[in-house]
Amino acid sequence: MTSDKRATEQMFEGLSSLYQEDPEKFEEQRRLLIAQTIESFPEECRQRAYGLQFTIDCRLRKYKDPIMRMNKMVEIFWQQFAQFQETINDPEKIMLERRAARHNAKIIPLRGRDEYPSSNQPH
Repeated sequence: MTSDKRATEQMFEGLSSLYQEDPEKFEEQRRLLIAQTIESFPEECRQRAYGLQFTIDCRLRKYKDPIMRMNKMVEIFWQQFAQFQETINDPEKIMLERRAARHNAKIIPLRGRDEYPSSNQPH
């Protein structure tokens, strides 16, 4: 067995035990490991990675049971994989769909304090 594989197994065993003994500490360790992993990414990829992790965390928040969380993670993985595969197979279609989905923002002019009549100014 390679040393990398053994180290991975030991980490998994340690995290599994930690989850059983102290779920709050496990959650803290999980967040730390994810942050360390993302910080090892090239700088131009980190913001996107943190955004994706936030989305995943939000989608998993309602699942407290570890099996349910794992099943949801697998579902998220396959959804993303299918989207990736569709992008690879027909990138032009994906780009057209993204352009069509864009909405232009309407800019609403706001008045400054000096533009309000003096009787309407808050005191």
